[in-house]
Amino acid sequence: MNLRASLIVLIIGSWVAVGAAVVVNMDFGEESSVEQPPFFYNVPVEDIVSISLENEGESVSFHYRESIRRWYFDESAEYQETPADLFRFGGITTLLGGPRTSRVLAQTFDNPAEFGLDEPTGRYSIGLRNGEERVLLVGDTTVDGENTYAQVEGFPQLVLVDQSWSGVLNRLVQDPPVPEWLFVLNPDEVREVLLFEDNEVVRAYGINRETDSYHLCDIPVEADPCTGSQAVDEDAFRSALEHIADRQIDGAVALGLPDQTAFEPYGADEDSPYMAIRIESPSPTQPNVTEVNRVSMTIGAVTPDGNHRYAVANETSDVILVDRDWADQVLELFHGEPLIGS
Repeated sequence: MNLRASLIVLIIGSWVAVGAAVVVNMDFGEESSVEQPPFFYNVPVEDIVSISLENEGESVSFHYRESIRRWYFDESAEYQETPADLFRFGGITTLLGGPRTSRVLAQTFDNPAEFGLDEPTGRYSIGLRNGEERVLLVGDTTVDGENTYAQVEGFPQLVLVDQSWSGVLNRLVQDPPVPEWLFVLNPDEVREVLLFEDNEVVRAYGINRETDSYHLCDIPVEADPCTGSQAVDEDAFRSALEHIADRQIDGAVALGLPDQTAFEPYGADEDSPYMAIRIESPSPTQPNVTEVNRVSMTIGAVTPDGNHRYAVANETSDVILVDRDWADQVLELFHGEPLIGS
């Protein structure tokens, strides 16, 4: 297995995450004899065509594209032609279409502020194929921390919903389910940059752990991070990393391509320019543990309009558009003057 293939395996592994949502049916004693409101409980998943989630002043919204059967972020300055991540978004329509109340507390109530429903912390809205809308308002968490007070907008009942249910939706707002190719890169965490062409390393930069400074690496690469004796121009190298981090991605043009041959029309196959960036960061959950990940990108051909290049990031099966000027400046790192000190 060559170096690039090994890196691809590592990158794919680093992007695998496991998430689960557990909904608990709480026992609150005698079950209410009052008929539960029908809204939200029997909405067929296939009738949901739009979703808008708000939590703590932040919001995110999605729409369903029938022609390709995928959920997309609504267009904004931040999201352009951006599909929701299949893994993280899977099951969300089921959660929204049939949230189960833990208990109906009251058929009517006079003081929404008592339950945090005068200024709800969460507002979850679904749009249906027939043009109707269902909105669930979520207020304060109960004293035991296991439920939240809720009300369906336009209806008088006060209900409890399981806190884990609203927690899953709130996480989508605070940490949107963006595709893996919409990467975030912190230049301070970069430890190595490998640049490939024709499936071989043509240039590389690595960090000296003892001096915490970077160098141009010797080729062929024989260590991880790669080693070398020529110090970089720190300002120029930092500027290059900041440029990469300021990725100019303008959405996807093809999703879920089946194999490498499908990337060839986009000039983004295994022989195309490819960068792999090693990132090391402190674990958010385990003290004194460093997490190692990689950000990667294959840069392909210029689009017919001349404004973009095709690209594939983080070993996904999607082809995306990157700004041509941004991409051409990245390509300068492959064959332009090396970023070394004088």
